[in-house]
Amino acid sequence: MLEILKGSFFVRCLLWLSVAYDRSRLARLVKRMAHIWHKSLVFKLLNKYFNRYCAYEHSLLYKALSRITHLIDRFMRPLGRKLNRLFRGSIFCRAVRNISGYGLTVLIFGIVVSGALLGGVLGVAFWDIGDLAVDMVLVMGVIAFITAAALVLTDYTVGLYILSAYAVIDFVLRNYVPAFAGMWDEAYFLGLVLLCVWKWAAHRHDCRGMVYSPMDMPILGFMAVMVFVFLVNSPDPKISLEGLRVVVQYILWYYVVIRLVKNNDKAVLVSRFFAVVVGLMALHGIYQFIVGVEMPAGWVDQNEAGVRTRVFSILTSPNIFGSLLTLGAPVSLGLALGEKNKLLKIIFGGAALAMMGSLLFTFSRGAWIGFAVAFAVYVLIKDARLLAPGIIAAVLVILLVPSVGNRITYMLSPEYIESSLRGGRLVRWMTGARVLSFFPAFGVGLGHFGGAVAMNHGLSTLLDGEYTETFYMDNYYLKTAVETGIVGLAAMLGLMYCVIINSLRTVSAVSGKRMKELSAGITAGLTGVIVHNFVENVFEVPLMCTVFWLFVGIIMAIWYHERRDRIREMRNREKIQLTSIEEQKRE
Repeated sequence: MLEILKGSFFVRCLLWLSVAYDRSRLARLVKRMAHIWHKSLVFKLLNKYFNRYCAYEHSLLYKALSRITHLIDRFMRPLGRKLNRLFRGSIFCRAVRNISGYGLTVLIFGIVVSGALLGGVLGVAFWDIGDLAVDMVLVMGVIAFITAAALVLTDYTVGLYILSAYAVIDFVLRNYVPAFAGMWDEAYFLGLVLLCVWKWAAHRHDCRGMVYSPMDMPILGFMAVMVFVFLVNSPDPKISLEGLRVVVQYILWYYVVIRLVKNNDKAVLVSRFFAVVVGLMALHGIYQFIVGVEMPAGWVDQNEAGVRTRVFSILTSPNIFGSLLTLGAPVSLGLALGEKNKLLKIIFGGAALAMMGSLLFTFSRGAWIGFAVAFAVYVLIKDARLLAPGIIAAVLVILLVPSVGNRITYMLSPEYIESSLRGGRLVRWMTGARVLSFFPAFGVGLGHFGGAVAMNHGLSTLLDGEYTETFYMDNYYLKTAVETGIVGLAAMLGLMYCVIINSLRTVSAVSGKRMKELSAGITAGLTGVIVHNFVENVFEVPLMCTVFWLFVGIIMAIWYHERRDRIREMRNREKIQLTSIEEQKRE
């Protein structure tokens, strides 16, 4: 596959354009400007800020938490010894301990499929044939739960494999077991919290010191601001509490994930599992485009021509599917470029191409914008010279694929602006800005306008003497500003900035090609989702909010393990130096 791509006309054109650009006067001018920039005082100050260390580990709060952690550790030590003797010496634990990460994945899927077949056999033998699908799902779920629980207790990182398949699990429960669809993620979060306690007791060799990262304080500060806004501005406390829960709840995945990533190898395995899941969804999306899956009429403007269908895979919205692909494609590309195994390169490279193709067929302009920014970030991290060929490739896609070109040009047409001002994004943004102008400091209250909570309660806001019914704002930051004012918006933007800057610092801090490529892919994907939120309520969807903070936790776990390994190396060097000095003194 790679040989075919290398010899293709498209790739040869890109290489020719790249060579022509390198020999041009424009390239020499850009290099000269880059040289001047790198010698400037502003660049030196920015570089110093960019590469500064984590001040949190020297703070009084960190020292207090470390002390509390030490006291709890002393309490858990006797329990941990007993659990180690009881569990780690069992036959199951000894058997699973020798299985690789891929073996665990194959084992989980094999047992799930076996459970489905067993459920089908039991359904035919003992129950009504009409309930066959339900029987299969129930038996499959029971067997999968028991097996996954045993595997998770043996290797706690397996719990994150399950979390990375959030979209598939939610789809199955939503369609076959709707009674659990609205609560399974909360129950699973509590289960992973208990798993952290289990790790502390039964896997004590992995719990040496407190796990921390530069994102701890920004997240705590953001949640503190949201609680403060809730306390000072809650027109309806029940609705505001629900709005607070929606904003804060999914961020807490970060604190669980960073503690369950055992090492950098496990971070790679979780990312691989996520890339495989999203890659299969992308192939399903391409299949939907080929067969021309039906879609609601409201997904395409009546004046817009050339869009035959918009793909969404197993999700309920092409925009959210596009956001998931925006996150998944750079991660998969980073995995492909960081692997040495040719088969894995082909698998993850093919998954990245499938994601980009399926992203094209979502016809989600917001997701395209997010992916364009993600691609730019990835290229700037890798090699800024690749930016020009990437822009040329994007222009060629717009010119050669009429449906894509029409969708983009229509967005700039007077017809689209008129339609959007009548009942689209523009009128929603203008209404949101108008509401914010009346409540600039703390907004109208959490959950009271522009999101799912307000929609579920059918709320309305008094504006210019008339009640304006709420709607989805299609801009998560403007929605946050309307509900929490300038205070909440500043906290949200500050949190997103910290995600980007700390991810970039992680890329520069890690060593080794595989981890650097993966970190660059995760950083680009997170940045793309953050940008997509400017034109969509991405974080209103539990799936996207969960996987976003899953990868924030993963990249910060990479930062933590990298820093811990460096500290250990420095201490070992110091010990060696002290030992040599003592030996010299003895001599």
